[in-house]
This record gives sequence, C-alpha cells and structure tokens, in this order.
Amino acid sequence: MQHRRPPRALSRLGRLAALAAALLTAAAPAGLAQEPASGSLDIYWIDVEGGAATLVVTPARESVLMDTGWPRADARDALRIQAAMDDAGIDRIDYMLFSHFHGDHVGGLPALAERVPIGRIVDHGDSVELDRPRGRALWDEYIGLAADRRRSVAPGDKLPLERIELTFVASHRELVDTLEPQMPNPLCDGVTPPDPDMGENGHSLAYLLSLGAFQFLNLGDLTPDREHALACPENRLGVVDLWQVPHHGGYGAIRPELAAVLQPTVAVVNNGPRKGGTPDSLAVIQGTAEVGDVWQSHRTLTDDAANNTEEALIANLTEEDDCEGHWIKATVAPDGRSWSMTNGRTGYSRTYQSR
Repeated sequence: MQHRRPPRALSRLGRLAALAAALLTAAAPAGLAQEPASGSLDIYWIDVEGGAATLVVTPARESVLMDTGWPRADARDALRIQAAMDDAGIDRIDYMLFSHFHGDHVGGLPALAERVPIGRIVDHGDSVELDRPRGRALWDEYIGLAADRRRSVAPGDKLPLERIELTFVASHRELVDTLEPQMPNPLCDGVTPPDPDMGENGHSLAYLLSLGAFQFLNLGDLTPDREHALACPENRLGVVDLWQVPHHGGYGAIRPELAAVLQPTVAVVNNGPRKGGTPDSLAVIQGTAEVGDVWQSHRTLTDDAANNTEEALIANLTEEDDCEGHWIKATVAPDGRSWSMTNGRTGYSRTYQSR
C-alpha cells in the first residue's frame, strides 16, 4: 500500500554524494574505518522470526544490542545476530539491552553469550512475572548470566557512547519527561486511555538515539497504555526520523495518536510471518498520513496483501521453516544529515534526508 505522504528522499545529486561517501568508507584501511569522524551509524533489524533483536553500531564502532530472540537448541537467533555483527565488522557486544523478560526477547541470551563477548547488561528492573513458572525460569537463567554486569536504568538515563546520544525514554512503566516544549496533541481529544498492562510488556525498556539531526526511536514491546501516555495530553518525544514500532507491530500496539505526532519518515515493523504485524496495527501504520515508508522484517502471512507494505520493503517473504533470515539495515551518514534503508534479501535501498 502506498502512503499519502511521499518519503523525503534525496535528489539524484544527494544519492550520488551519499554513495561516494559510502564507497570512501568501505575503501578505507581497517584502522581508519574505526575513526569516529569517518564512520557511519549502522542499525540492523535481525530476523529472529517474530522475536526481537536490534543491533546498533555507532560511528566509533561501539555496539548496542536490544534483545536476543528465542531460546533454541540450534542457536538460530544467536547465529543470525553474529552474521549481522560480522557484516558490521564487530566481534563483541558492548551494551546488551533487554526490553523485558519474555522468551522471544531474552531467551537467546545463553546461546549468544557462548559465542561472543558481552559487556554491560542493561534492563528495566526485576521481572514482574516471577509468579509464573516460565517467567521465573527465564529470570533465574538471566540473573545467572547477567551477574555483576547488570545495570537497571530509569527514564532519562543515558549510555556513555561516543558521538551519539542514547536516552532511555521508558523503563518499568515510568516515562521520560517531555524532551522539548510541545503543543497539546489534538488527537488525544475524546480518546479513552487504554487499560494499563501491568505485565512485562508494559514495563518495557525503550530508547531514543540521536546523531546530529537524525533520531531513531525503539519502543520495545511497549503497550498501548504507555504509548498513549507518551502522546497525551502532549507528545513527550517530538518528531523522529526512524521508528521501530512497538510489540512487533501487532496486538493493537500502534496507537494513532502517537504515530501521527511522531511523524516518522520510516517505520520498521520487526515481525515474523505469523507473529506481530496484525491487521489492526498494520492498518493504523499504513493509514496514518504523517508516516512515510513502512519496512517489514516479514510479509505477514496471516493478513491480506492490502495491509502488508510494498514487497520491495519486506526483507523476508516465506514461512519460518523456509526463511533465510534476511535483515533490514539503516546506514546513517556520519553527520546525521542523510540515511539509507537496505533490504538484505535483495539489496534494494532507499535514501532519506534527516530533519
């Protein structure tokens, strides 16, 4: 489905300039490529089949991974994360973030920890589902691995990264104060706040990443009630360039009052073929005029084609058993003024201007 608002794409001259910069970076000797002044900011949405794993590699080649996918005997998700790390030219995770303690987000940690060095581990605080057998088992396994590397954060806290700013905007149901003066959001008028979700999803960690004019928002599995609170009575976050929509783009978790005021140039749905990407949520993101392009990790196979985005912007088209696990990648220019999205399945790319 095409959007009513065209994406803010670069002119042909701008595309050539961006390509030239990328070629210069690729051609530089390995030592020079590590210099903060010359590196791009890279973001990978790794296909963990409806779980979640988002890798950020900074211009200084520091690495931040949010979530690790599912617990699997074949270590599929850890291997896919490693493949993205190899593509980015890194061999360790400096900051391992967990949005919350569900199996599709924290379950892949043991397999990943066996394969790559992991530095600081960051979370929203203790699990709130310890009264459930599965919740207790996940928590015990997590604590055994996190040990003295663990840090719990609050809204407003930041990671000590070079050249970029990563600010936590939600944690343990608390939300960041308004980041800049905002006008009241008219889309809140007459809208009844959703019922609170007091489980792990509602306690999700979320962050806003900035490089120059470029901003990327990752809301984890944040629930409709917390989304509404970020948008109403005024937008706490301002506008963003790139938005990873919450909860795999499913289960009512894309609130129109938030989607419209964020005005993302690109929204990414990190879904699986049959997890996330539900018709109600895809209809909201596709039908919001203020949203530009929508990229999906998977074609949603439980939905009709009208609510999936255009095929060029979908990384994986098949059922899980036949899937090769292609990623979506964003490459942000060192000055943050422009950025591109690339489909790992086809190599197709679009370039955008930051605000």
